[in-house]
Amino acid sequence: MGEEEMKVVIIAPGHPGPHRQSLPPALTAPYLAALATPYAESIRIYDLAVEPFELKGPVPDVALLTSTMAQFDQVFKIGELLKAKGTKIFLGGPYATLAFDFDPRIKELADCVVFGEGEKALPQALADCQSGRLQPTYHMPVDSLGGAPFSRLDLLDHAKYFFSTVVIGTRGCLNKCTYCTIRDLYGFKFLKRPVEEVIEEIRYQTSRPNIGWLDRKLVEFWDDNPAYDLDWFKELLEKMIPLKKWWLSQICLNVAEDEEAVKLMRASGCKGVFIGLESVSENTLKGQNKAEVNLVDRYVQYSKVLLKHGINFVGAIMYGFDEDTKENLFRDTPRVLQEMGLTLLQTHMVTPYPHSDFFKLLDREKRLMTKECKYYNGYTLVHKPQNIGAAELQEGFFETRKEFYSWSSILSRMRRHRLSKYPEFLIWNMLYRKPNYQVIPGVDARGWLDFLRKP
Repeated sequence: MGEEEMKVVIIAPGHPGPHRQSLPPALTAPYLAALATPYAESIRIYDLAVEPFELKGPVPDVALLTSTMAQFDQVFKIGELLKAKGTKIFLGGPYATLAFDFDPRIKELADCVVFGEGEKALPQALADCQSGRLQPTYHMPVDSLGGAPFSRLDLLDHAKYFFSTVVIGTRGCLNKCTYCTIRDLYGFKFLKRPVEEVIEEIRYQTSRPNIGWLDRKLVEFWDDNPAYDLDWFKELLEKMIPLKKWWLSQICLNVAEDEEAVKLMRASGCKGVFIGLESVSENTLKGQNKAEVNLVDRYVQYSKVLLKHGINFVGAIMYGFDEDTKENLFRDTPRVLQEMGLTLLQTHMVTPYPHSDFFKLLDREKRLMTKECKYYNGYTLVHKPQNIGAAELQEGFFETRKEFYSWSSILSRMRRHRLSKYPEFLIWNMLYRKPNYQVIPGVDARGWLDFLRKP
């Protein structure tokens, strides 16, 4: 297979929003496209979050497929279709990496599997494919993000997204949270891209032709915790100030301990942060090795710091840890979230992935209710918790979110924000009122609750 004739398609499930429009695109596919560009005559991205797969034109030489566990059924069917036409199938991403020895379909489908990071492994695999020396697996960890290519956001239809400018500044996190899969994917490390390269890509991506005003103004960082190294983070923020952009990112709550950092966040255009609170129970956090990162007795204090500086705060709560009780989930959690004045809430069900010790424990104790991939989506309960009935937990999960986005809750939380932020606060709440679990392919979340209620 010569380089000039390699046709590549990239298929990623993406992250569908409640309105079947992604907000913003997942960075994986356009970043893979950048890595593949030197080896491809043409590249076509299918983001299944916003469009169906429909093969048009010539059969591709190579298909790059990435997936989480919940989305693998969907991706596998597309891979089977392409493989039958003679396409070489490359599998990567979280599920292929973490479930390689669990799900036989991975080896059945893939001509090669790329484990973990792709910066070195994917180019090598593509070069080997061209020369007829493709290996069944590639695992080539990276120790630097310097020189990372600019993502091929130009291959996406930006009109299908609320906004489409996404960049990467860091990768990984050195916290040791028990439930987290980041270190399993990347290793126990924290990589930082040179600040000037991040600034250069922001300028480049926000200057793409034919994009809308919000695409030019708003940037999302596809990072796990960019403030882990505060010196690097502050340098980035200082150099972002002249750009006059807005930005969003995931981050850890303890960034609020450093008010200088929070002031720089505001000055550099931070519009909001996504923070994994996980629980309001210190006992639960201790069980998940996160009590030193998330200090429950400072949740309200830290939230006030962020809101005082006009930074919206999206909090994530996880349901279904063995340490959880009805009291801490359904009494304490709503109360604390109201006291914090949380802008938005994302509720997630604890999901025991097959590589994890938790999955193996549940399997031994016969507490797994299904091993079917599509239910491992973060919204449907797949195991029997220790202290709460399964149906009770699932129903409470739905009801807590419904109550959080009720008008009485919205108005109560809004009063803890600055008056000038009220319109922005209301816009975000209108976007998020409809839950994501209503658009999971092949899953009826309410129907799953009915199943759990059966004796």
